[in-house]
Parts: sequence; structure tokens; C-alpha cells
Amino acid sequence: MENNSEFSNWLADHLSNQYATIASKAMDAEYLRTHIGGSWHRLYDGGHTLAGSWKAVSTALPDLGALEQLGTWANEYWKDLITARGMPIIILDHADQVSEYFKHLDCVNVAQLVGGDVCGVSIYCNWNDPAKLVASATATQCSGIVYANVVAPLVGLIALGRAYFLVRKSEHDDLQDLIEPALKGLARSGATVLLITVIPGGFLVHLSSGIVISLAHGYVWDKGRESKEAILTMMKDCLANLQSGVPGPRGLPLLPQNDGAT
Repeated sequence: MENNSEFSNWLADHLSNQYATIASKAMDAEYLRTHIGGSWHRLYDGGHTLAGSWKAVSTALPDLGALEQLGTWANEYWKDLITARGMPIIILDHADQVSEYFKHLDCVNVAQLVGGDVCGVSIYCNWNDPAKLVASATATQCSGIVYANVVAPLVGLIALGRAYFLVRKSEHDDLQDLIEPALKGLARSGATVLLITVIPGGFLVHLSSGIVISLAHGYVWDKGRESKEAILTMMKDCLANLQSGVPGPRGLPLLPQNDGAT
């Protein structure tokens, strides 16, 4: 979750003012009263869902008009949504002891939404190319699993569905053609995640490294495929030459015929 947290912290520093207000304290009222959930209280206190946060803000500021209440609520919701912990998808029972990974899965933040938008743009640009759709979707699914991102993988499912539809619609109708692009996407995402994990630095360094790694992987993968095809072509030519150059079976030499002369 390091990558997601770095991006979220960068967004919060540049696009949000994190300071306490009457509305934010109203949303945190249950946590302030009971300290339920600790730093993960948004998953438990009920004041950070869409309905719960609106009820808390409107109740705390009854003298404001509807539009002012809506603007205040949107600002407070944005302040929490842009952070690494984000906002909850479902409310958890505090008695449920789940791992931090699954807590991240139950949160949605701006960084995840941005990742979903990027995946959506990739799907749009490759809408009629099943191989590129599968490569993009598998890379998204891999990174989404690693970083507990629930948004981009859901968008990636659209790409997988579209690729399946295109293949079934084509004349070849062979799903095996999608194996290579799937492996390419997994290898690209795996290499990016692995190297970003070991490379020191902040969000901008990791972002730049990820772009470079993706471009380098694509170049190496394509060159490797070209080399593989060239090697296979050369081997086929060699076999064909050997077959054409093999001499045919030779007959036994004819013995001189005896004409009966003595």
C-alpha cells in the first residue's frame, strides 16, 4: 500500500487543507466520544459514509441553507476522501478483527479513483484491440491486488469483457491468443511493483521510475518476441533446407548381363 499512500499524501498536501471544523468534528463525533477503531475509525463510527456524513454535517449546521450545507459537506467529504485512508465502502463491526490489507480494501480514496480513470482512458484508446485490452487489464489487476485498490481492477473487468467479446466475434475465436498479452501485462506490472518497492524516494521519484520501467519492459518484451520469431523462422528454414538436400535412395549397381558367350 506504500504506492497508494505516497500518492494520497502528495494529493492531500497540494489539493486539500486539512484542518478541523465544526462539520468535521460532527463527522468524527462517535470517534471523539468512544475512540472506536483508532486511526481506522472511519470504517466503524458511521459518520463517514455518504448518508452518515451528510446527516452529521446538516445536523451540526442547521442554520445554513441547503446549498451552503451541501457545499460544506462536499468540502469535508473531499478532505477525508483525498487522504490515504479515504472513505469506507461498508461499515465494519468493531468486533470484527480484520487485517490492515482488508481494511484498505474497504476504503476508497482519490488516488484509487485517479487510477481507475487512467485505466478507463487506456480501455477507451484500445477499445478494438483485444491484446492491448488484456495486457492493460491484467497489469491493472496485478497492481490493484498488491496495493489493495478496489477501483481500477473493477474498471479492468470491463477491458477483459470487451476483449473476450472481440475474440469470440472474430473469425479465429481462439482465446489462446490472449495468453501472451496477459503474461505481458502481468510481467510489466510485477516488474514495476518490485522495482518501485526497492527504489528509495518519494512519490514523484516512484512515478518517474514506474513510467521508465513500463516503457523499458515494453521495448524488451517486443524485442524478445521479434528475436523469438526470427529464431523460429531460421530454424524452420534450416529444417526445410535439410529436407530438400537429403539425397534420395540409391539403387544397387546393375550387374553385367551374361549373353551366353564362352
